[in-house]
Amino acid sequence: MFACIYDRIASKTAATDSENETGFSPLVDLAFTFSPLVEQTKADTVVFDVTGQDLLFGTHPNVLANELNAQNDSVRNVADEIARRAAKLNLKINIAIAANPDAAIHAARCCKGTTIIDGDDVLLHLAPLSIRKLDYSLARVEADRAEEIQETFALWGVCTFGDLARLPLAGVAERLGQDGVRLQKLAQGKTDRQIHLVRPPIGFEQSLELEDPISELEPFSFILSRLLNQLCANLHEYALATNELRLRLVTERCLEYRLQSGISAANEKDPTEVGVLNTCDLHERTITLPVPMRDPKTLLRLLLFDIEAQPPSAPIIKVSISAQPVKPRASQTGLFIPLAPEPEKLEITLARLAKLVGGENVGSPESLDAHRPDSFRMKRFRLATQRKKSRSNLQSVIRNPQSVMGFRMFRPAWRVDVETIQGKPTRISARGQASTRIRGQVVCAAGPWRGSGDWWRSDVWARDEWDVALVDPNARESKVICRIYRDLTNEQWFVEGIYD
Repeated sequence: MFACIYDRIASKTAATDSENETGFSPLVDLAFTFSPLVEQTKADTVVFDVTGQDLLFGTHPNVLANELNAQNDSVRNVADEIARRAAKLNLKINIAIAANPDAAIHAARCCKGTTIIDGDDVLLHLAPLSIRKLDYSLARVEADRAEEIQETFALWGVCTFGDLARLPLAGVAERLGQDGVRLQKLAQGKTDRQIHLVRPPIGFEQSLELEDPISELEPFSFILSRLLNQLCANLHEYALATNELRLRLVTERCLEYRLQSGISAANEKDPTEVGVLNTCDLHERTITLPVPMRDPKTLLRLLLFDIEAQPPSAPIIKVSISAQPVKPRASQTGLFIPLAPEPEKLEITLARLAKLVGGENVGSPESLDAHRPDSFRMKRFRLATQRKKSRSNLQSVIRNPQSVMGFRMFRPAWRVDVETIQGKPTRISARGQASTRIRGQVVCAAGPWRGSGDWWRSDVWARDEWDVALVDPNARESKVICRIYRDLTNEQWFVEGIYD
């Protein structure tokens, strides 16, 4: 499925100014917000591939009666979204969507507004069009040869696309050759060609200076989508991916500071070079990816989650995105190896969790090399690239399985009341939910083991630990072995866990 945008009142001056800033015309910039596969046939005409856009702009299938209505509704939504974004850019355009790029081009140039052509109704829409609107360059016909064919059509009385489409193929081939055959297929909307893609700027950095400041996330996502589509298209061209994405946002506060300080825009190559970084609102973020990626939709969602978690404090006036190019990920799974989650989907899930609970609370726990009990930190979760070799016989490591015990730790620790004689616990009475199990007479105790540390910090810790065996005739489990400790900072007793 291809969409074509035709600018009805294209201005050469406006197009030149835009190309000086972004490298592309406004039509190409608009097309890049929907797809990285863009072709510019003329200065006022752009066609691009919108296959798969129904996943973004389609209607839920439960709402519609059948699959055909769902497809038509999604195509209409894509066209409406193109028109809405073009209106924000003050562009007066015609839009046409068809299964053939050449059919979409002719419909957009000749039909005002929005035109949607189904696969079976191509000739129905193209037949009334004047033969003068036929674009000979799409059939690879030279200008001199095109004038001769136009005169021939006039002698034959061919006035519309439908007249040319209904001519016998053999007669057209005998009199006009392969040029005539290609022109007849063009009039019928049956051409089959690959679009000539617009080459993104060389390099792995895309930037854009906005005409008006943006403070809302939805219009800003369109800007990010366009820049990421261009960036990923460049990565695809060089068969590369990226494992690090850097986003740089310049807000209005930077502009205000520059004006107050008398710094001209021509001299400002980089705000850091003129000392603006420490005083103006310049946001720089780096997203490290677990595996190399080049999917613009995945990268867009990761950037939006990061911006929602830490939004800029002022409207944005300039955006810059750069990628660290690396070799793409190559993986091949075996027949008997369970499938792991896709890294792209897993990264989006982790970004959603980080947005909800904070980035410091998401990841894999890692034990710290410290004496503080139960000390750990959260590190970034990464998929293992190699499988660890399993031992051939785990039982050989444990000669006597009878001596192995498990320890069930309580987080947080349970409060208990402890009776002591000469500092040694003799009876324990638990509180709350622990009262049903952790209570009774201490029949055996080992300890204390004293530990302390971090005396120079506000959260200094010091405690005495005991392993005790409890007996309670009234409890379901008559004997329980647990570990208790006394917090020396507040003289409170706690149960750290029980042995299973």
